[in-house]
Amino acid sequence: MLGGRTGALVYPGRMVGTAFGVAAAALVLGGVAMTVVAVLALRRRLPRNRVAGVRTVNTMRDEETFAVGNQVGAPLTLAAGAVAVLGGVAVSAGRTVPVDVVLLVLTVLGALGLTVAGGVLGDRAASRVPMPQLGGGCGGECAGCSLVDGCTGGATPGETEATDQHDAPAPRAN
Repeated sequence: MLGGRTGALVYPGRMVGTAFGVAAAALVLGGVAMTVVAVLALRRRLPRNRVAGVRTVNTMRDEETFAVGNQVGAPLTLAAGAVAVLGGVAVSAGRTVPVDVVLLVLTVLGALGLTVAGGVLGDRAASRVPMPQLGGGCGGECAGCSLVDGCTGGATPGETEATDQHDAPAPRAN
């Protein structure tokens, strides 16, 4: 027995055992973190942030799209977390280096694949959330309405022939 492992093919030294131990611990800790994020997202309690969850242009648009995108991606993220935790435990209990390498590679690929799939589904769901309707302008109460010809006073473009020109610069008097 060399390096704390027994079996047909064992490499000498403690470095191999330490490397697998660190990888196993990283998988378990990462899996637990992914599981926590997934449970929060599933319950719509994950706040919009720049660190955890599905963070794409579509999901970061507003609170609702972030919640929807992460709720849709949560089941696959939860599965990825479980794969990472179970794979980390299996790697730490491994008996031979080749088995540990295979377990490590399959665990990382499985967790990564599930996470990406959850992110893609969450992004697609967030892209289908309608844009929030903004107010219809100033309602004709701003000082610019009297200065700009064609101002609709807050009417939407479909309600009148004129276009809302609140953002246009006011004409200069000569």
